[in-house]
Amino acid sequence: MPFICENVECRAVLARGQVRPNHEDAGWCFYCTDCKARNELRDIGAPGGPVELVQLERAAPPHKVIATARPLADGRYAAQLRVQRALGVKGTYAAEESWEQLGVFLDAQEAVAHAKSFATDLLEHKQQA
Repeated sequence: MPFICENVECRAVLARGQVRPNHEDAGWCFYCTDCKARNELRDIGAPGGPVELVQLERAAPPHKVIATARPLADGRYAAQLRVQRALGVKGTYAAEESWEQLGVFLDAQEAVAHAKSFATDLLEHKQQA
């Protein structure tokens, strides 16, 4: 079974021979040969036996979420959001969706938090559908 880069902008499908596993403090991983993103691996081999690495199955594909706060002329901030959904099909991802103004807030951090919360709700709802 091939390895899949979890970077939503890459999603490269790599043959086992293309992947060089690394053991780091955080555990086993490989770095994508195309985009250099770190991808987690798990050793499922018997204790004391040879290492047998597999890529973890994710409950949901890796989505790209960019939440920002755009300053307005009156000193407030507009919450903005861009979401690029990874498709369940390996190696592909969906078109990007964006919202220019999800709300207006007095604080930039509140605006970003609201956009992230909106993205979480959106992605959970789509996953259940």
